[in-house]
Amino acid sequence: MNPIIFSPMAVEARYTPQLLPKFQGNPLIEALPPSLSDEQLVELLACKPDFCPEQRNWGDSERIQMVGSLSNIRIPLERDVAVANALNSMLRNGYVGRAPFTKADGERIRAIYEGGCHSVGVTGAYLDDPAQLSAMLMGLPGMGKTALVTRWFSHLPPVIYHPEFMRYQVPWLHVEMPSDGSSVKGLAYGILSQLDRLIPGADYYQQFAVKGRPGADALMRSVARLMHVHSVGFLVADEVQNLANARKNKQVVMTELVSACNELGVPILFIGTYKAAQVFSLDFRQSRRTCGHGIPLWTPLDRASGEWDEFLDVLWSYQWVRSYVEYSEEISELMFDLSQGIIDVAIKLFAGAQARAIRSGDETLTPSLLERVYMEQMYMLHPMLRALQRGSVEDVMRYEDIAGPSVAQVLAASQQSAAWKRKHQSDPGNAGI
Repeated sequence: MNPIIFSPMAVEARYTPQLLPKFQGNPLIEALPPSLSDEQLVELLACKPDFCPEQRNWGDSERIQMVGSLSNIRIPLERDVAVANALNSMLRNGYVGRAPFTKADGERIRAIYEGGCHSVGVTGAYLDDPAQLSAMLMGLPGMGKTALVTRWFSHLPPVIYHPEFMRYQVPWLHVEMPSDGSSVKGLAYGILSQLDRLIPGADYYQQFAVKGRPGADALMRSVARLMHVHSVGFLVADEVQNLANARKNKQVVMTELVSACNELGVPILFIGTYKAAQVFSLDFRQSRRTCGHGIPLWTPLDRASGEWDEFLDVLWSYQWVRSYVEYSEEISELMFDLSQGIIDVAIKLFAGAQARAIRSGDETLTPSLLERVYMEQMYMLHPMLRALQRGSVEDVMRYEDIAGPSVAQVLAASQQSAAWKRKHQSDPGNAGI
């Protein structure tokens, strides 16, 4: 009986011919959904409440519940589309040279079994340098980094079954880095648990982590073999700033993970706050892994470039108060001043003000109401937001999540980016420079 029946999370592979020569004839790539256009990506990444103006006539309780739905809102911007396109490219290029039952596939699995993760050297196994199949999505908390990534990967099947090869393909895995920053076993446990969740009948955690109580090296070799057997296409390593918590050898977990993924040809996306810079800035080798693929530093939204207004204009339209307030320059400036362009802060401020207006019976959003909600409900954020507002390196350095040791460079890069956007908006003829 076809084992696909026993796997509710899996779909049977359907192959689509590929245009790019290096992708052609590779079932792991041909089984993926077609690449999405920018317009399709905007539709995929968007998540908006089921809203209509008539809802403003509902009772207070129902309207406040609708205001609560803003916690899940996602308004795609140009930066979101850029990251989605980068993930798509990395995933497909990571499968190059990994087609099942090819010479390169055989060399890789033999090297893993014979040499372990640290001594695998498969010549010609893939066309692209595996070290270049890694990138970093680093920025402030509350900017929707993880939500963006998981939203894009959601259009891929969690598991694809290939009857011809009798193989389950896992397009992506999402793991969080160990909280103590130094537990290689903790990382391995996370990967094994994810595979157990996805692969029907798998009991890898019990088999490889519990039985015999293997050491960290042996456990990571088992993890590498399983990632190969199940054709893991992409690894998302979240909360990478946790590595800075290690008392010593901050890079040991990073080294183990990158070594395993490099030998397998599996791309990695590291997601973290600015605190992650404490790990990646320790040497050139690790810093190099954060660069490329068109993924920018995830700074707060920039008002000067129009990015902020593009976001807030859409958000502001979701008003459940009875007296609708038009979006204005005054609202834009005030909301930016209070949130400093941090998406999550802006959403919570907007939702909190609506809930207050409904409960009080005022039924309108005013600048004074926004300021009161900010002062009374968001007081824990005031020191961090004021530090960002002043742009003082010394002030920002007090808060590791919003700044790592390279905070001066981060602030300078943000300011330079804003200045560049202002310059080229006013002088379109320089856009190609």
